[in-house]
Amino acid sequence: MVGVMFVPTTIAFFWLSIFGGNALYMEIQAAAAGGAGLIDMVNNWDLPKALYGTIARLSDISWLTWGMSALATLLLATWFITSSDSGTLVITTMLSMGDDNPPQKFRIIWGMGEGFVAAVLLLAGGLKALQTASIAAALPVSVIMLFMTYGLCKSLKEDSSAAPEPDTDRAPDGTSMRGDLRA
Repeated sequence: MVGVMFVPTTIAFFWLSIFGGNALYMEIQAAAAGGAGLIDMVNNWDLPKALYGTIARLSDISWLTWGMSALATLLLATWFITSSDSGTLVITTMLSMGDDNPPQKFRIIWGMGEGFVAAVLLLAGGLKALQTASIAAALPVSVIMLFMTYGLCKSLKEDSSAAPEPDTDRAPDGTSMRGDLRA
């Protein structure tokens, strides 16, 4: 659990520090303010161009620039595929009534559906359309999450297996309600 929490965070920290620091250095060292053009790319939300522009300006060695661009593309693709796979697993698990191993055909159908929607949004309006759709979908999902949280709290309060028996400090399953742990 600690590895899952801290390894990606550490890698992201170093990635952002190295690339962000280099982009800032390029802008500061440019002849005129904003002369490197990276700030304009970020302000215009042309983030992929800013990433690959930073990579292109890091080195004059073409094979190194190509390798770093390929690595960045691989990392972005891995992130997207992993996120999509996780989302597909959650959707299909809920559709199969909590089955830990939902049918493979459900995962394939939902995965293709997610990929199709993402591709259409990217072709229709680029990254801005995808971001707008994500923000628009977040509000209804947030409301549903609030209802789910309320339902979970309500069911936990009504759970009879967690209530102590009258005149005892033990729950029906035999566990101590005082937290005594004796072997």
